[in-house]
Amino acid sequence: MKATEKECKHLSEWKYIIELPPMATPRPQSRRLKDGRTITYYSTQYTEYMYNVQKMLVEDGAYNENFYNVLNAEMGVRAEIIFYVQAPKSQKKIKNVMRTSAPDIDNLVKACLDSIFRGLDVKDSRVCMLATAKFQELHRPRTEIRLIGVE
Repeated sequence: MKATEKECKHLSEWKYIIELPPMATPRPQSRRLKDGRTITYYSTQYTEYMYNVQKMLVEDGAYNENFYNVLNAEMGVRAEIIFYVQAPKSQKKIKNVMRTSAPDIDNLVKACLDSIFRGLDVKDSRVCMLATAKFQELHRPRTEIRLIGVE
């Protein structure tokens, strides 16, 4: 059955390039306080990454009307995320563009979305479809994200 043009139509899209090496969400750490309570927290490196992503988004004016229009699409949001992970320093050229070792792609996605949506009223639960890829990069590690409103 062939889809009609109306069925394939999407509301709008939002694109952004995070010009930082992709980071995976680490396992949370925990510590018992003197009063017996246990606190759970992430490493300083991870919280700094999330802060820096949000700072870039604000400075670039990426939290704009288009961003919110996409997120408020009636049927949700499709996210397409491409991670360009830094190849090992010992590697002088890329022999295999696909990166099949750590970090895991699901942890990269979580860090990316958590960084973008942290502190916003709208949540990443609006994402109902996801396409991702992970490649090795020698000179410009980054994350390219495209959010598409689904109607």
